[in-house]
Amino acid sequence: MANLQHIRRRIKSVKNIQKITNAMDMIARSRFNAARDALLSNVPYVAKTKEIMRRVMSQMRGQEYEHPFIKTRDELIAEQQEGAGKFLFIVIASDKGLAGSFASNVFKSAHDTIEYDGTEASTSLDDDGDDENFHKKNFDALKGIKPAGKRTPKQQRQMTATGSVAKAAARQGGADSRTNVSVAREYNDAAYIDGIELITVGRKATTHFKQRGYNIIKSYHGISERPQYKYAKEITDLVMERFASGEIIDVTLIYTQFKSAISCVPDDVTLLPIVTDDYAKASANLKEEYIYEPDVVSLLDKFMPRRIATRIYGAMLHSAASELSSRMNAMSNATDNAQELVGRLNLFYNKVRQAGITNEINEIVGGANALE
Repeated sequence: MANLQHIRRRIKSVKNIQKITNAMDMIARSRFNAARDALLSNVPYVAKTKEIMRRVMSQMRGQEYEHPFIKTRDELIAEQQEGAGKFLFIVIASDKGLAGSFASNVFKSAHDTIEYDGTEASTSLDDDGDDENFHKKNFDALKGIKPAGKRTPKQQRQMTATGSVAKAAARQGGADSRTNVSVAREYNDAAYIDGIELITVGRKATTHFKQRGYNIIKSYHGISERPQYKYAKEITDLVMERFASGEIIDVTLIYTQFKSAISCVPDDVTLLPIVTDDYAKASANLKEEYIYEPDVVSLLDKFMPRRIATRIYGAMLHSAASELSSRMNAMSNATDNAQELVGRLNLFYNKVRQAGITNEINEIVGGANALE
């Protein structure tokens, strides 16, 4: 028979855990409201910068203008074939745990993006007018294998510039050694990882990718729940400096997009380079032409860093709201489960106690009968 004292200890332990999870739920709920308000306040600014970028890029059509961050699709493919730079990924996760599957979903999405092995997907534009599938072309034929199965919509949206390189190489009948390394995308392959650099936001992301041998050039801790624009600006300056120097040729941002308090979806966007072909499609319906002062080129030079910083900061706000909503839901579920477990333990305690009383009565009655 179970020990009543042991059951009482278990009930007390579960109740203590319930108090902790309930307190964490309330804290996450209060912080979530602040994070959601900050995200909603930033939405109009992000929308306006997106509109300005589209209009400015539409004005650039037909002009002879060279910029290290702006390329046509043909220029980008030719540059990637040379294999002269690395790929940079900015991964935004959390500093703390106890947030359900928030961090693991980000890491899974990051590995799907970083280690993507290529597949054909139709071209479509995301909400910023970028070609989501430009970096994902079918080069399974180059590897001599067939896809194992149908890709999920998420996998078909992964952005990796090596896809276009392998596609071009396949048309030419071969590929150089760097392309073959990129196409292989073997997990923890040292030759492949050497071509990848990461900027991580959150201790969980830093620990996860450091343990797997990735080169983390910069990490930010303690800001996942309370992001600040200055950190986004710092990341932007670092990214633009390395991109302008030719050290990196592609920058991808991986974060969790906040949709609602119960729906958060990992997402990824390409920050650099800016492909003029994609903005030409997105701005085809813009009929109005603005007059810029001093000129559109000067405006673009000044506006582009702010636009990139705005996108990174917006991703941080999305990630913060997603993290807190995930923690809120996880702690709420833990509190409910603790309450349910306490109920079952109380029922079990009462049954054991009742059985003990019944046994004692039986022993008393048996002893009385023996004395007669």
